[in-house]
Amino acid sequence: MKRMKKIGALAMACAMCAGVSMQSLATEASTDFTFEYKNDPTYTVSIPDSVTLTQEGTEMSITAEDVAYLDGQKVSVTIAGTSAYRDQMVLEGKTESGGNASLRYQFIMDDGSVIESNAGQDIVAVGKEVASFTENGTETFTVKPVLEGSSSIKKGVTYTGSMTYSIELVDA
Repeated sequence: MKRMKKIGALAMACAMCAGVSMQSLATEASTDFTFEYKNDPTYTVSIPDSVTLTQEGTEMSITAEDVAYLDGQKVSVTIAGTSAYRDQMVLEGKTESGGNASLRYQFIMDDGSVIESNAGQDIVAVGKEVASFTENGTETFTVKPVLEGSSSIKKGVTYTGSMTYSIELVDA
């Protein structure tokens, strides 16, 4: 009987040693979790519906309001296209006799740079940024007709055309 107790005690001791040795070989690992429930970016961009040009040029303003939660981005306003052939910055009209007349125009930016197009020289305006915002604000530039250098400009003609814009968030 003593012998059984000794064997039982020995078995118990071996089991305990095995458990201790397994615990000492075990390692711990952890995972940190993070979640930020971000607000969606907000902004309202206002672009004039129409602008009447003068010979000296006319100021045009693009305004951004309610700009928030941009998270390192900016609101970019670029030229997407025009109503003219090959997206040229051209206004078109008809003479009294029914002939075609066209008139180029350009944007003169606040920093003095000029955005224009010219099909003969492959100068394109599409994709050019005309305003950008990281906060509420207004960007103003001058829209000016190009009155020299073309034989298709006719007096007494009302020239019309349109431009479309792309407004999107891009990296600041």
